[in-house]
Amino acid sequence: MKRIPFFTWLAIALLAGTFLYSAVRLFQARTRTIVAPGTEVIRIAHWQLEPGVREALDAIAQDYMALHPHVRVEQMPIPGRAWVQWLRTQLVGGTAPDLIELASYNNPDDMLARYFTPITAWLEEPNPYNADEPDLRDLSWRRTYAAELVPAPDGFGHYYNANLLEFYGAPSTLVTVRVFYNRDIIRAATGGDRPPQTFDEFVALCEALQQYALRTGEPLMPLGGSVFNITKITDTLFNTVTQRLALELDYGRDLEFSRHETMLSYARGRWSLHTPAVRRSLETIEAFARYLPPGWVQLGREDGMMQFLQGRAAMLATGTWDAGGILMQADFPVGAFQVPPFPRDHPRFGEWTLGPASEAATFAAMPFGLTRNSQHPERAIDFLRFLTSRKSNAKFAEISKWLPVIKGVPVPAGSEAFTPLSDGYITGVNIRVLGGRANDILLQNFHLLSGSGASADNYIARTANQYDRAVHEEIARAARVTHETVRQRDSVLAGLYHTAPPAPRSKFDRLAASQLDSEIQRLQALRVLEDHPLK
Repeated sequence: MKRIPFFTWLAIALLAGTFLYSAVRLFQARTRTIVAPGTEVIRIAHWQLEPGVREALDAIAQDYMALHPHVRVEQMPIPGRAWVQWLRTQLVGGTAPDLIELASYNNPDDMLARYFTPITAWLEEPNPYNADEPDLRDLSWRRTYAAELVPAPDGFGHYYNANLLEFYGAPSTLVTVRVFYNRDIIRAATGGDRPPQTFDEFVALCEALQQYALRTGEPLMPLGGSVFNITKITDTLFNTVTQRLALELDYGRDLEFSRHETMLSYARGRWSLHTPAVRRSLETIEAFARYLPPGWVQLGREDGMMQFLQGRAAMLATGTWDAGGILMQADFPVGAFQVPPFPRDHPRFGEWTLGPASEAATFAAMPFGLTRNSQHPERAIDFLRFLTSRKSNAKFAEISKWLPVIKGVPVPAGSEAFTPLSDGYITGVNIRVLGGRANDILLQNFHLLSGSGASADNYIARTANQYDRAVHEEIARAARVTHETVRQRDSVLAGLYHTAPPAPRSKFDRLAASQLDSEIQRLQALRVLEDHPLK
């Protein structure tokens, strides 16, 4: 009889062990859903798997359940790669949890209108969990936020929908972008750990780190990351080196060069990739992209984090959503700095810049929305109020190391470098704002701007015609979407006109003003396409 090899037995044992472990976990999960009669179960779902976030939400949920013994709060963290599929399945199947994290790119107008409940009326009421805060107790829930939840333009903010004119989410944090750095490596390479103050110092630091790696033989890269990380740097550079151009193109004269204005001014020929300021913005990538890791365009966000935490990359650009994970997992001292700006007298990049871009318009993030199929909507809103009270927001920030969003909550120790810059200038022209297809063009041709053969001229020659077509296609698509939105809102307007009593700043007034603005933008788009056809 032929003996079964040892490794075959080992494989069988591992398979059996895995099956047994999965069965036990499934049994435990099912037994946890058994609750005492009369218990209200509130489920809250999100995709924030960064270290510290789940722990912070668990701690706040425990505090809430201690106040309300008949309530059970269950957290449902879902991996980001599976989020969209999971979300649609749960909503369509009627099995969605009570509270779900919102993002405008995941929750279009029709999905919000069909599956979520507006929370505008609740936001205008006081938050009872701020009753012990003298400066907040008489304010509406909305006004307890540091920026009072001002509606965000162009889909930013995620908590407010400009087409439906309703608030759908209550946010929990602010996010900014910073460059994290390994203090030990920087000190070994330069003799100190002072962060760079200008773009030239940043490039010089990259060069010093590369020379240090060559001299010591260490497998070290000056910059780690993927497209996800590197575009955090390029966005900042684009937004500063083209500020004067944005002022010239801002035909609305509101110091807010919107995506709509960006696309229409491009189609009108008021700017292009050949425009000196835009060419300069592409040249900024040439200056530092030779220090990027090999194959960085194909790498994922997790790869960049791993490079940095393992000490194989000295710096990593990312948002403050990764701050907690970095500070908790790094076994070396970590610093952080903003992507350095250009001085106005910079010989190469100063002509079109004004100075550091202001972060005062940073909008609140991680909003949770109430689903229509919630079995306990009032309880879910009550927990959401508790989550965004001053005391709970302070606990969330302290545990997660994320920025607070409620008035009077201090920035947690160690996260001071992430505080939004309140002073500064408007942002400039960023070619990534032109739309999905235009962004794809950048990513597909990024290799022309990095490496030893980096050339902005080659990039422009290769992609200029592609951008022309992509922008016209995006303007036409936006006009079609706006037309459909206007049609849908016409019936809502008619209903409000005949049912709602006239009142100053009523929903009818706001919707009518928004409708007029949408129609103007659509007519502008159609006229531009007619007057400036593709050649």
